[in-house]
Amino acid sequence: MQAQNSSDTIKKQQSHANADDPSQFFTRIEVFNELQRYDKKDVFLNQAVLRTVVQIGKRFTTRIDLPYVYNSFNSPAKPKKSGIGDVSFRLLGYKFFEGKTSALTASIEISMNTAQSPLLGTGKNLLIPMLSYTRLLPARKLLLSAVLQQANSVSGDETRNDISFSKLQLILIKYFSRKTWIVIAPEWFVDYVHGGISMNLRSRLTYAPAPRINFWITPSAGMFGDFIGRYDWSTDIGGRYFLFRK
Repeated sequence: MQAQNSSDTIKKQQSHANADDPSQFFTRIEVFNELQRYDKKDVFLNQAVLRTVVQIGKRFTTRIDLPYVYNSFNSPAKPKKSGIGDVSFRLLGYKFFEGKTSALTASIEISMNTAQSPLLGTGKNLLIPMLSYTRLLPARKLLLSAVLQQANSVSGDETRNDISFSKLQLILIKYFSRKTWIVIAPEWFVDYVHGGISMNLRSRLTYAPAPRINFWITPSAGMFGDFIGRYDWSTDIGGRYFLFRK
């Protein structure tokens, strides 16, 4: 009976509380700040992001990210070092399947060339389809996900390099209680423009002091590779507020 109660607790948390699970759609507002360090260029990149997510029915979702970016890189052209970055839109997220312990979702996103300076964005408009599969292991208080993204530039500044890469992220969520869980999320990048494979290792500790509120800290490290998204280390802190929940 005790094991059954444990399983029920995790199922309830997974289906009603955990926005770190990519298969779960919740209407919410998130604010987070990420600092990235690139040792090869002796550069810091800081992004403060306002994210809004809206669930539409049981199977659809949309998302908008509004970033404010600071880049410490020194350029002879002296472009603006801080300002609005590339705004991204999840035009549509769709849940194809959801069972008691598994789910399959897909979405398509667009990253717009809205940065106020070349230092603050890619200079390109990107089309980014994504597919995710999630599996819950309630007896072990674990949730496993695999997320595959493909990003391609479709227009933008002709003087900037084209962008084409795949990203595979594996997500492991370990529950300690209804209020606390840890996320381990290694991610690999395959760069089709410059070649090569790169990897970051991300982690997150999340605390939920109330049903509508989460706070987190995310220490991360770059493991290998030369992809532009592979930093030396990164950390972010943030929080989210769920709307329309009791």
